[in-house]
Amino acid sequence: MSHPKIKDRNGAGQMCRLDVMTAEPHHGVMERRKTTIYLDADVLTAAKVLAAARQQSESQVVEEALRAYLDSDRIEAARGELRELMDRVAARSDLSDEQAMDIADGEVHAARAARRSRRSA
Repeated sequence: MSHPKIKDRNGAGQMCRLDVMTAEPHHGVMERRKTTIYLDADVLTAAKVLAAARQQSESQVVEEALRAYLDSDRIEAARGELRELMDRVAARSDLSDEQAMDIADGEVHAARAARRSRRSA
């Protein structure tokens, strides 16, 4: 079924409609919901090509892309909070950067060793 092409808000490029099924948790079960979005024709074509290459539905490709975009905002916010925390810790520390890195490196190695021993047990 072909979707109607409409002009975008600027009247410039072509926009295409894509009906997307999304999943939402409902009583512990993911419930699918249908929504309609309008995309530039080239974006829709790219989504269709990617869906075919991955043997996925267009809805799955759009949902994954949206989740990745939303997660990137959360990750960036977390990075900012981590930088702020590290700056506060550094302001209160008497350690040099080299000493702090040695301690951090030691903790990372210890955590990895503990994880390996749990896996092999």
